[in-house]
Amino acid sequence: MDKSYRNILVPYDGSMYSQKALKMAIEMAKSFDSFIYLVNVVDVSTVNPPGQILSKGKRKTLEQIKNSIMISTESHLKEIGINYKNSGIVIKSVVLEGDVTRELLKFIQDNDIDLTIIGSKGRSGISKVLTLGSTSRKISELAKCPVIIMH
Repeated sequence: MDKSYRNILVPYDGSMYSQKALKMAIEMAKSFDSFIYLVNVVDVSTVNPPGQILSKGKRKTLEQIKNSIMISTESHLKEIGINYKNSGIVIKSVVLEGDVTRELLKFIQDNDIDLTIIGSKGRSGISKVLTLGSTSRKISELAKCPVIIMH
């Protein structure tokens, strides 16, 4: 049986736990010459009230909020990948949209992920747009690859 972890998934929301997961993935990538997928799933369905939000005196549609979040998230994840470029570690940043658990499980299947390293807790409250929430538990139960949960 091959014990190599060629493709490592790190669901990343910027929380302390996802940062720990990324650090572990980087160490494993060095050992196994792995490729890291740094993935964030944007789920605007948790934003209230549905349709519009009052922000800085102007109403923004959910679509505008989503687009803004997607752009800033993509930029942040790419910056992380650039920081490790000279170390020989390849980090591919991906921003998806939809239900966090469903999108991560689909990503695992579609990209032949060999190992997932996920934070035990993600962002919550108003930051829930970028959350992992209870996702780590669901991923550990349903993923078809080994899962490490970082505390």
